[in-house]
This record gives sequence, C-alpha cells and structure tokens, in this order.
Amino acid sequence: MKTKLNKQKGSTLIVVMMMLLFLTIIGVMAIRTSMITLNIATNAQSYQLSSQTADTPINQVFLEDLNRHVDLSSVLGKALKDADTELGKEYVFCYRPKVSTRFGSVASMAVLRTTSSGVELVEGSTDNFCNLTTDFGSARRGVVTQVAIKIPTDTADLPPLALLARNINVSGGQTIPQGITEQKRIRMTTVAMMPIYAKNLSAAQACLKDNVNDNSDVETSNKQTTAQCLVNIGVPVNSQVQEFNLQTFIKIVKEPV
Repeated sequence: MKTKLNKQKGSTLIVVMMMLLFLTIIGVMAIRTSMITLNIATNAQSYQLSSQTADTPINQVFLEDLNRHVDLSSVLGKALKDADTELGKEYVFCYRPKVSTRFGSVASMAVLRTTSSGVELVEGSTDNFCNLTTDFGSARRGVVTQVAIKIPTDTADLPPLALLARNINVSGGQTIPQGITEQKRIRMTTVAMMPIYAKNLSAAQACLKDNVNDNSDVETSNKQTTAQCLVNIGVPVNSQVQEFNLQTFIKIVKEPV
C-alpha cells in the first residue's frame, strides 16, 4: 500500500507541473501578444502625432495674413528677394510655438547653400536650427519640427500647365490672369522628428544642419536630406512638402478720370 501511495503522489506532482508549464507558456504568449499590440498602437499614434505636427507650419502660412509672410522681415520675403540675385539657397528655421518669437522671422533663420561636398551656412547662426532637447512643439515633449523654404528652380517634373493660375483663358492665348504681373513658386518642407527614439542624439542633431531639406531640384537630387539622414540612424520622421504659387497683381480701385 505504501508503494502504491507513493506512485499516486508522483503522478499528481507530474500533472501539477505540466499544468504550471502550460499556464506559463500561455502567460508568455499573452505578454508577447500584448507587447506587439502596444507597439503597433504606439507606432500608429507616433505617426499621427508627427504627421499633424509637420502639417501645422504649412497651415499657418495658409491661415495668416500673406502680407505679413512676404515682407522682408519674414523668411518667405527674404527668400523671394534673394531669388532675384541667387537661386538655390535654403532658408531654415525651427517651428517653436511655445516661444514669443514671430513665426518665420529672419532673426531666427539659417541660410544654407549647397556645395560639392554638402551644404554650408552662409547666413544666420547654427543656433537657429532646431535643438532636439528643447524645441518641442508642445508640453508633451514628443516632436520637434524644422522648416525649410526654397524658391524652386526646376520645372522638369511638373505636369503641363501646372504653373498656370486660376481664371485664365488658355484657348484665348492668355497665360496669366488679367492684372497679374508676376508669379513665383515657393516650396516649403517640414521635417517632424521624435528625438526620444534617437540612439545617438548628437548624430541626430548633426543631421539637422549638415544636410539639405529639399532635394527636389535637379542640382540637389543627389544630396541626402535631413529626413533621410534621421531615418538612417533610426529616428522616426514625417516630412511634408507644400508648394505655393505667389501671384502679384495690379488692382484698379478707382477708374481714371
């Protein structure tokens, strides 16, 4: 009887151990599944947040008074003025909604010129590039956004009639609307990044000042962009590009007598 009792105890112990092992396997699978689900949710939220932040500076140009943006104290106005004598430069500034500095002020810009080896700073200060430790767009301290303005020089990739403005009669030989005296293209590139994911913050910071932001033109097509540099070192990035067609026109407010 004693031997039989020991065998029953041994069988019970084996069954209990198998159940514990089974429950452990299920627990590990559940934890792993929840971690994957959390990772997917976090990635989706990160993309949404960076996408919205990248769009914000572009929307600000649309919504604010155009005259304020194109005067010479503005980066847009500065870029348009300089384009009369030298094309191809980039006018870079950091989107800092938490500070009192005017959006797109020339006082907070850095001007880049492309070279055979990369880019060079020709105007402004390196302090005007975004600081990945302080220049967050909100109190959540998640996303930093850098903005670049460029006057495009290349039209090869544009579809036919892309630069024609509204309210024109092409069949009648009209190429610009009545009263329009000048049209200029402006291209705006925003790069929203999440520094918290940077394994090497110094390398990520270098990406912001050592690369072009816009390589859409032929002469810069072989240049690495800021966004590409950040992606290469594992920093999540959302980059948006918006092109504007600025029209200057004459409006008669009073008929001549």
